Amino acid sequence: MFAEYAYTLRVDEKSDVYSFGVVLLELITGRRPVGGFGDGVDIVHWVRKVTAELPDNSDTAAVLAVADRRLTPEPGALMVNLDKVARACVEEASTARPTMREVVHMLSNPNSAQPNSGDLLVTF
Repeated sequence: MFAEYAYTLRVDEKSDVYSFGVVLLELITGRRPVGGFGDGVDIVHWVRKVTAELPDNSDTAAVLAVADRRLTPEPGALMVNLDKVARACVEEASTARPTMREVVHMLSNPNSAQPNSGDLLVTF
């Protein structure tokens, strides 16, 4: 949440979603959320920059460009899904981010499309 708060000076119900996305990016990349990227660049901005510069903009190429080399690339589909969830969580506009219920659904059902808020069958 700190990273988002530092940029917007606002906290809303999707701030935790953003923070969760940062944690997912840390797991995928094996990097700390700040430091080592250059002045004023954090993990979210670094991932966006690296993937935007790729000649092949496929989801697999994006994951391979930022993934920690110590991770096994298989199963690739699961890594791509995890990356998609992470990126959805760190969308700049909080209204574009999924809810935590949707995040749970996306992680629990990696082959399903991103759900709409009304499509969820997940219960707690």
